[in-house]
Amino acid sequence: MIDIKINFFGIVASLLLFYIVLSNKPWWILRGGEGIFYAAVSPFNVTIEILGKPVIVPIIFYLNLTATLSMLLAASTMLLGSFLVEKEWSRPMIGFKGLMLPILFLVGLIISLEFVKNMGIAVPLMGEFVLRYEIPIGQGIITETPSVAMLTSDYWIALLAGIISVLAWFFQRRS
Repeated sequence: MIDIKINFFGIVASLLLFYIVLSNKPWWILRGGEGIFYAAVSPFNVTIEILGKPVIVPIIFYLNLTATLSMLLAASTMLLGSFLVEKEWSRPMIGFKGLMLPILFLVGLIISLEFVKNMGIAVPLMGEFVLRYEIPIGQGIITETPSVAMLTSDYWIALLAGIISVLAWFFQRRS
């Protein structure tokens, strides 16, 4: 009888990583008013609209492409390494790469929100709020826009994939 070892955690983590990369769904959403502003952000796609018009920052495309290709490579190597557990050279194929992206995304988002806060616009990471902004025209015009910010289920799936990839790493080391 043939005894084949596989890393079940690695297979599950890599499939979840493939899903989050290829689904192209946002990890964080910010909506303000009725079509006043909208942002849908993930490491793989960023959509920003103000008054219904898209805001295009060319470098974002290249950053998204880099994240997409990096995560596809990480998911591919993890999947391959999960089927080749008994090969010594497969150990480096399983790692913490899946956990790094959701953590770095969250840290980057928090830093970005702090940067915006220093510009006088307070946006929380999650929750409903009223966005107050003073437009310096004449004596100043104050706008108040009901808004909502949220981490989506795809962010939590990415975090779960990262945690499972850590379990896969431990399993691979024990084999």
